[in-house]
Amino acid sequence: MNNFERIVMISPVGLEKDRVLAGLKHFGITNIYLIQSIEKHGVGKRLAETVRSFATELKDYLLKIMESIEIKEVNITDLQDCLRILSEIIKEEKKNQAKKIYINISTSSKIFAVAAIYIAGLDPFFIIPFYVKTSNYLIQDFMEILENQDNFNGQQEIFNKLIEIKRSFEKSGWTTGEYDVSVIPALPFKNFSDFQKDIFKEISKNKNKCQLQDLIKHLKSEDIKERSFRSKLSYALRDLLDYGIVKKKREGRQKYLILTEIGQIFNKYLT
Repeated sequence: MNNFERIVMISPVGLEKDRVLAGLKHFGITNIYLIQSIEKHGVGKRLAETVRSFATELKDYLLKIMESIEIKEVNITDLQDCLRILSEIIKEEKKNQAKKIYINISTSSKIFAVAAIYIAGLDPFFIIPFYVKTSNYLIQDFMEILENQDNFNGQQEIFNKLIEIKRSFEKSGWTTGEYDVSVIPALPFKNFSDFQKDIFKEISKNKNKCQLQDLIKHLKSEDIKERSFRSKLSYALRDLLDYGIVKKKREGRQKYLILTEIGQIFNKYLT
């Protein structure tokens, strides 16, 4: 199979199994990244261990039908960490000349889903989020048993029903039944020029605290006059300031340029 046909899926593994793989046939996926929770201790340890065991089981299953399966770890409750792992994967897949990248946003935290939407907005024709609707959550079956205890023939029947739910969970995760895949269109962000991207990089190098003179020193080429370059720089910065990606900050008499929080997201992906 040539690189042009490389179609990638990024799928977080929560308390799900079947739902994680729902986009596999739908999009003709050739390569998969499974995203699992980082190893935890204390209160979140048991849940993290369950998720990590699900990821391992899914990888073992997928290796029987596919050649390339990778498991990546992330703190799914940290927006910056979610952005980091998505950026790393996407940059790598651009090098691999992947045709499309699909991101399953239905099987992880809401924070991971937000990160996926942010990233997709930077390249919406290449990065495509999707959501997998399910017809049944096992919690519904569990609540039905609790609400209708009087309809069962004793505690043993209730116990047997709970065992069935447990086995279903171990097999498929928290959801069962029919799945419906829906693509989530991402609103494209403004298409910034290479020069504006260079400004992002330079501000980042200066620890997110950059003076105008720093940009002139590092970005101006020898074949352009400083006056002309200042005009070009002013125009580029005005666009960035108006869009809310960069803002000005004053400390005493000194003025600095810093990236806003959204600007930092752009910078994490672009650099």
